[in-house]
Amino acid sequence: MSSRAGLARDSENWPGKVTGGQDWRMAGLRLEEEVVKFAVFSRILIILWQMVSNNLTPDHDAGVFNPPVRHPVGIGDHFIDVVFGGFSHWDSAHFLYIADHGYTIQKHFAFFPLFPTTVKTVSETVLFPLHFFMNAHSALLVTAVAVNVLFFVAATFVLFKLSVLTLHDRQLALRTALLFCINPAGIFMTAAYSESLFTFVSFYGMLAMERKLYLPATLLFALSSATRSNGIVNCGFVVFFTARELTSKLRLPLTDFSFQDLLLLLLKSISTLCYMVAILAPFVAFQYHAYYLYCSDFKREKALALWHPAFPTDNEEYLPPGSTTIPPWCNWTVPSAYSYIQDSFWDVGFLRYYQLKQIPNFVLAAPIIALCGSAVYSYCRVNWHVCRTLGLGAERKEGDDKPRTGFNSPQVFVYIAHLSFLLLFGVTNMHIQVVTRFLASSSPVIYWYAAHLTREDPQHSKTNPATSENAAYPNNPILQQIHNWKTLRRTTQVVLGYFIFYNVVGVALHSNFFNWT
Repeated sequence: MSSRAGLARDSENWPGKVTGGQDWRMAGLRLEEEVVKFAVFSRILIILWQMVSNNLTPDHDAGVFNPPVRHPVGIGDHFIDVVFGGFSHWDSAHFLYIADHGYTIQKHFAFFPLFPTTVKTVSETVLFPLHFFMNAHSALLVTAVAVNVLFFVAATFVLFKLSVLTLHDRQLALRTALLFCINPAGIFMTAAYSESLFTFVSFYGMLAMERKLYLPATLLFALSSATRSNGIVNCGFVVFFTARELTSKLRLPLTDFSFQDLLLLLLKSISTLCYMVAILAPFVAFQYHAYYLYCSDFKREKALALWHPAFPTDNEEYLPPGSTTIPPWCNWTVPSAYSYIQDSFWDVGFLRYYQLKQIPNFVLAAPIIALCGSAVYSYCRVNWHVCRTLGLGAERKEGDDKPRTGFNSPQVFVYIAHLSFLLLFGVTNMHIQVVTRFLASSSPVIYWYAAHLTREDPQHSKTNPATSENAAYPNNPILQQIHNWKTLRRTTQVVLGYFIFYNVVGVALHSNFFNWT
């Protein structure tokens, strides 16, 4: 079934039934408009709630990286602190420092460069008038929030397009995008973190792969690996889509291959290898840059000129480039500042976080782990015929008249495999509380499955708000369900309650320097 045919079929379930090509396009535009409006609305709510939370409660002294601002502080800076101060905490402090001063301490090589570089560039070019009213730190904070709001809205729109193309169900695609707007990691999508940028380039790369645009997809995935380390996992999409294309074209036994078949196989293998190298290149280049600064004959005077006097000189975490102290990772067979920093300064490693004192953090991460684990199990149970052939075999069971659509579409398999790998790695190797934002910014499956679970069946609900003539929010099924909360199934209440609760509590805690996800 083509995506257009699937969309036309699903249009019968929409409020205000549409007919004809022109009406079909107009209905699609209305949904795109609703997605963008709700994405902007959700960011406004996050900003306002952060401002209230941050100013009502004194900041907790978490004893983490929070260097004093070296710039003069004026009225404009005090105003920005009141409005956006809660967005500058935890890892935001690292990103803002890198954007302001560059990579001048060893610990910061755990934070990849695309986001702080983007913030710095936009601040000095597009938003340069801000510097007339506030210091550089405040201007960078405003820029970071503005950039993240822009990337978040763009990511929401791209997720809607990706969902339409993958699920062949635009009503479910709408619900998916709207759920993304209230996802459990909402605070990190607006604060000075790299999550929104990473989500945008990753989802856009996936969309390009679905459209068989390999080169644009590769460039987008390369940007993802310049934003976060797990961007290198996106290599798997290139491998899978190439394998699926070859499988559909080369169905002969190996002994019956023609010269043209072998030539196609060779060219595809070479191009796939080149794509993978391109995706890995930013990660490797970043490690080489660290090696050049810390392990080669770098100019000591140039490095120490950027040194922050508030940092302890005897702490290896704050070791500046060009120091006479050579970090241990310089002598590794494959030097990697990132791996050393994660291992030594954050104690990241296989099962290291499995300690009794970390039980509260495991409880904090339990909902996202349960949701993702359930998504993988549910898909594999229904689509075992797809999973056992790694998504490269037959796309339907014997006796099925039509291919599956929605969450159980065969096209979803590669995203299930991607989520499974990230979930397994996150649960076994990372600080467990970080798993929520780690997964929420990486996989569309979370939102597809949440949309699948919260899609009410009119036959089993007291009312059908999606089709009621008197329904509030006729184009927004999520707001409809919140408005008709008591009529919802328990599963829908649990999923929506989790998303909303983590947004409300997460913003309040994070903006006051309390540990969150």
